[in-house]
Amino acid sequence: MSNSRFIYFAGVDGCGKSSIIKELITEYEGNGFKAKSVWLRFNYFFTRPVLLICRIIGITRREKRGSKTISVHDFHKSKTIAVLVQYLHFLDTVLAFIVKAWIPLKFTDSVILCDKFVYDILADFMVETKDLNLLNTNIARLFLKLIPKDTPVVFFSVDKEEIIRRKPEVLIDDEDYDLKYKAYQVIMNSCEFKVIENYNYEETILKAKQILGI
Repeated sequence: MSNSRFIYFAGVDGCGKSSIIKELITEYEGNGFKAKSVWLRFNYFFTRPVLLICRIIGITRREKRGSKTISVHDFHKSKTIAVLVQYLHFLDTVLAFIVKAWIPLKFTDSVILCDKFVYDILADFMVETKDLNLLNTNIARLFLKLIPKDTPVVFFSVDKEEIIRRKPEVLIDDEDYDLKYKAYQVIMNSCEFKVIENYNYEETILKAKQILGI
């Protein structure tokens, strides 16, 4: 088994992470371990007042997508606001990590399977700023320091056409899905991650268990 009790799963929306994580939690619990899933994306505390200002000046907009109403951030319209939001979001993410991961890891023996964290947030930044070179910025380097050392980082990968076939609503939920998919490809090509191609559920579970040693 992996020596780390914090395991990070990343991948573009629709690639099947959540279903796999639920199965892995069942596997851990079947082996006598406490395990839970945490979500470390979209944490807004320090960022919220600035996002309110963005609503007022038209950089952030609320849109109806299917049955959902979502916020769309056009931070490519203002580099100054984009940088401010990114650094405040860093503080929000630090706070969320402490509460949802660091404290449980410190005071319990649970295994934490993290669904959405640093790389997913950076992919969001790439889309919001329309900048696929964002990994080379200081804010990206700062975010990457949040991933604890020796953390297994597992990416799930599926062809975009297959994701759309399985979950066509991703195109409704995200008007920039093509750009988001490209952002994840850039991230996956930037480092030597453990990448699992999720085309067969049983095979994907087996590969994940092999990587994690469970």
